[in-house]
Amino acid sequence: MPHQKERFEPMLFNYETTNRTDLKDGEIKPIIRTKYKSKPVCVGIRPPPLKYIHTFTNWKKPSVPIDLYLKPKEIVRTNPHHIQEKYECLPDLEKDQVRKTRPRLVMTPAISLDDIDDDGVRNMLLNEVYDTTAKRSMRQGVELHSGGLDAPRPKIPAPPDPISIPKFQVPYVSPEWRIDSVTWDGRQLRTYTDPTKEFWLARQST
Repeated sequence: MPHQKERFEPMLFNYETTNRTDLKDGEIKPIIRTKYKSKPVCVGIRPPPLKYIHTFTNWKKPSVPIDLYLKPKEIVRTNPHHIQEKYECLPDLEKDQVRKTRPRLVMTPAISLDDIDDDGVRNMLLNEVYDTTAKRSMRQGVELHSGGLDAPRPKIPAPPDPISIPKFQVPYVSPEWRIDSVTWDGRQLRTYTDPTKEFWLARQST
């Protein structure tokens, strides 16, 4: 029995004074301010779910991805989602010496490539004449993806050209037309009338 009393006493009493537990008059409680929570806005109507034609079950996504059946190639195992990066060739320090000492190489259009001193002309000839269309298109695509092509920006901004809208003016009316309209308007009778009163008086007279 004593061990049960020791177990029950901590559960029933915390041995605090009544000033802290019972006397709560005058307690200052923090003000709970109302916070406005905005409701989610529906940007667009959700499309109806697509169903698989064999089992009539809904797809997990609202639309079938276009790359659903894309997979890496069998041999090279390249991922079609990863676009090929542009790699820079390391500088060849012995290129000039080899070009001068090796046997002459003559290719169509019968130009000795080793005798061209200007590297810019030689590279342009190699890239434009001896490159295939597929390789040239691939090189241009890699340059566009890597951000090598930027739109030209003008150095001096164009001056502003504000548009001035003319003010609306009342169309001109000749004095002859205005005299006729004023004469007609002066012949009209104007007075205050109560439609409800006139209705009941006319009904009583009948």
